[in-house]
Amino acid sequence: MYRQVIVQREARIYQKENQLIIENETAYKIPIEDIDTLVIANRRVNISAYCLDSLVANGSSVVICGKNYHPAGIVLPFAGYSRRLKMIRVQIDQPKPRLKQLWRTIVQQKILNQGKCLQLAGAKDVVSALAEKVRSGDKGNVEGWAAARYFPALFGDGFERHEEDFLNGVLNFGYAIMRSSLARFLAAYGFEPSLGIFHRSETNAFNLADDLLEPFRPVVDLYASTCEIPAMEELTPTIKKDLVGLLSADVLYGKERVSVDYAAEQVVQNLRRCYLEPEEQLQLPQLLPLQMHKYE
Repeated sequence: MYRQVIVQREARIYQKENQLIIENETAYKIPIEDIDTLVIANRRVNISAYCLDSLVANGSSVVICGKNYHPAGIVLPFAGYSRRLKMIRVQIDQPKPRLKQLWRTIVQQKILNQGKCLQLAGAKDVVSALAEKVRSGDKGNVEGWAAARYFPALFGDGFERHEEDFLNGVLNFGYAIMRSSLARFLAAYGFEPSLGIFHRSETNAFNLADDLLEPFRPVVDLYASTCEIPAMEELTPTIKKDLVGLLSADVLYGKERVSVDYAAEQVVQNLRRCYLEPEEQLQLPQLLPLQMHKYE
């Protein structure tokens, strides 16, 4: 699976002979086995339950956008892992010191990727030095310090995270797409996504996906730093397509250049080993200049 598909216009989606057929003025056919993620970005799209079942059976995820055209829900595969209860028990039994060390590793790599993002965007790296200050569980909230320096350095002094503006819209859409990829792999490998490492909200079904998302966020940030704000300050179809396409952007994982989506799967597999083997170290992606991965 390597294709990210986004449907932005009114259409009918159905399956025929293992092909996903998207029909509006014309009919587009895509082999279901090739589909990694399907994003339905129009509320007037009709899709059959039979088609959804075929997608999740294939291990694909389906992201559904709401009335504001931002991701609102995810359909995930849960049948691919036969010993899910065992994995959930392993998650519950993780000792707190181990979880705190894992969170430290995640925060450190997030900050290093933020520093790399600033460099690639032509801004001064004002955060990388903070990575070595992160302690177990990030008790000192170095992540927060880094964010307070990082976003103004990248987007300007007037930028505030979580405002309802164009740049925050780009970030939120991109983060949601990457979160859906991580959630899909967590489900596929038997994890309960609500059982997080650091995030523990009882109202969040994807705490663990949000934990693992942190070092991936700068991929979206780097893209957002290149966006020109349109007159209407709305996410254009091209921008949404680009954000979904970031799942195919290159990152460095170990010594290999791989796609974001492939790295997400490797991180989930690695986390599983970390939970089962106390000596295993969590390996996370490193940011590279924005370039789409070339599949051989």
